[in-house]
Amino acid sequence: MQNSNSKNKSKQLKVKIMNSKISYLAILLVAFLFTTPLQAKEEMREVSAFSKIALRISAKVYVVQGERQSVKIVAEPETLEEIITEVKDRTLNIRYPNNNIFRNWNPGKVEVYITVPEVDGLTVSGSGDIESEHIKTRILDLAVSGSGNITIETLSAEKVDAAISGSGNVRLNNGGVADELKARISGSGNVNASGFEAQKVDVQTSGSGNCYVTSNGSLNVRVSGSGSVYYSGNPSIDSSISGSGKVKKR
Repeated sequence: MQNSNSKNKSKQLKVKIMNSKISYLAILLVAFLFTTPLQAKEEMREVSAFSKIALRISAKVYVVQGERQSVKIVAEPETLEEIITEVKDRTLNIRYPNNNIFRNWNPGKVEVYITVPEVDGLTVSGSGDIESEHIKTRILDLAVSGSGNITIETLSAEKVDAAISGSGNVRLNNGGVADELKARISGSGNVNASGFEAQKVDVQTSGSGNCYVTSNGSLNVRVSGSGSVYYSGNPSIDSSISGSGKVKKR
């Protein structure tokens, strides 16, 4: 009788161990499915004509100025279904639906490739980035609100207006020219246009953000806060400073 009870207990123990192993494997499988990224998928979007781009999601956008307009998105299939691309007032808006539940979900890596004949404005709201190798236009508006960035390697324009609110940055990297550059900084973000020469430069900073510019014409500066303006060239300077910020030649 005692031997029979021992055998039963041994069988029960083996069953428990087997069930535990199955449960553990099931947990590992579920964890693997949820943590393994899905393969990215490409999708072309048909939209009406636009000359401005407004990025409202966390994504990397590459802009090429070319004759034929196109918009291609590379992302996980689930994310692609949620991304909205719509044109209003000649502005291509890239966004998610107004759905708080989805915004709290991790959409993974998102890349957008845009070719457009004319570029009049680039806007980033949030943590996204917009990059372009070369832009030639008459008037260009650049705006960053949040921690995102706008980077243009070479820019040629008559008038450029750059506005930052938050910790994001606007970078005009390797060169370019403009008749007029206006920079507005409120927050800790920077406008780095040291390699970009403008005849007339107007800078206003309120916060800790810095501005780097180049001019051989005129430089008008208004600083309130700890942000500073660093300049290259030999412009005539009109400055007003309230706070610890400064205007300094590089």
